[in-house]
Amino acid sequence: MPKLLLITLLICLSQSSFSQDFVKNLYPTCSYSYLTVMGKAFSKKLSVEVDLGDTPEQIELGKSYSDILNNKKSYAAILNYMADKKYELVESRDIIGSYQGTGGSFGIILIMRKVDNDQK
Repeated sequence: MPKLLLITLLICLSQSSFSQDFVKNLYPTCSYSYLTVMGKAFSKKLSVEVDLGDTPEQIELGKSYSDILNNKKSYAAILNYMADKKYELVESRDIIGSYQGTGGSFGIILIMRKVDNDQK
């Protein structure tokens, strides 16, 4: 009887460890980027600010992307560049404001996601 109990306990423990590894690989990690795109005054060029996060590496990479994307003339060019970096568009929002009764859109916010499939 004690041998049967011991064997049952070992089987249960081995099954739970396998299921934990399976669930870990089922959900890849994601990183998000927040792009603020606004038109420049008296110009067709766009001003882009990329926010990737708070760590020094993310801040540096965000500045690098911002420098590359600044002065583009097309929203599609910005989206294509980020798609080349494996980001996909999750949501877009207008930046809306008004001044003395007149209003409109001043720019757009793009929220993008990058799925990291590299699980170890």
